[in-house]
Amino acid sequence: MSRQDGLFQAEEFGTATPTTATIIFICPYGTPIHKVGFAIRRLLRAGYHVVAYETTTAVFTDADPLILPELIARIREDIKSRIAKLTSEGVTEFGFFGSSLGSFILYNCVGRQIPEFRWGVFNTGGNIAQGMWNMPDLRQLHVARGWSLPRLEEAWAQLQWPDFGRLDGCRFVFASSRRDSIAPLGNISQYLGPMLRAGAEVTVREVPAISHRTTVIAGLWRSPQLVRMVRLLLWRHSCLARLPRVL
Repeated sequence: MSRQDGLFQAEEFGTATPTTATIIFICPYGTPIHKVGFAIRRLLRAGYHVVAYETTTAVFTDADPLILPELIARIREDIKSRIAKLTSEGVTEFGFFGSSLGSFILYNCVGRQIPEFRWGVFNTGGNIAQGMWNMPDLRQLHVARGWSLPRLEEAWAQLQWPDFGRLDGCRFVFASSRRDSIAPLGNISQYLGPMLRAGAEVTVREVPAISHRTTVIAGLWRSPQLVRMVRLLLWRHSCLARLPRVL
C-alpha cells in the first residue's frame, strides 16, 4: 500500500504478520525510496516488514523553516495511523530506521509521541540547523531569504529538544562517522543526554566513511546488523527484568 502527500510519500514492503516486526524506514534528505531499495531488500531478507517514507526536498530548498515542523507532524500522524491499523491486524512489534533527515524526523517521534516505538536506529544525527547550514547550496538559499544559523536554531529549537516524556525500556542505536562533515560523530553526545535522562539506553556505533553521504550509505548497508543489535539489547533487558531478585 502506498500513499502520497504534498510533503511525503510512503510505501509498504513485505507482509505484516503477528510474528513479524514492522520497521518504519525514513529515507535521507533528497533521496527517493527506490534509491535505497538495496537497504529495504536487505531488511526484507532479514525477515522484517517495512514501511518506507521519502520526503520533499522543499523542506529545505524553499528556505521556509515552517515546513520542517509541518512535515514532521504529518509523517508522525501517518505513522500513528499505520501502527493503529497494523496493531488491529495483530502486529505487536514496531521499530524504526531513519537516515539523515529521516533520523531527525524519527527523533521527534519517540516517547510520548509514538510509545509503540521501543527500539530504533538513528543513521547519523545531531543539530538539524547546523547540518543544513553545512550544505553550501541550502545555506545560500536561506541567507537569500534573510535567515542566519542562530535564527534557524531558534526556529527549530522545539524540534531539536523535544519533550520525550519517559523512555524507560527503550533501546536506540546511533550510527555515525567522525569524518561526516554534516553530522559528525563528535556532535551526537550532547543530544543523547535528554534521552538518557528520560530512561533510554543509547549506543553509538561508528561506521567507516569519508563524508556524510558515505556515512549514510554505510549505515544503510549495515541496516540489518544495526537493527539486530538494538533488538538484542532490548531482548537482553527484557530477560534481565524477568530474573528473580536476589537479596
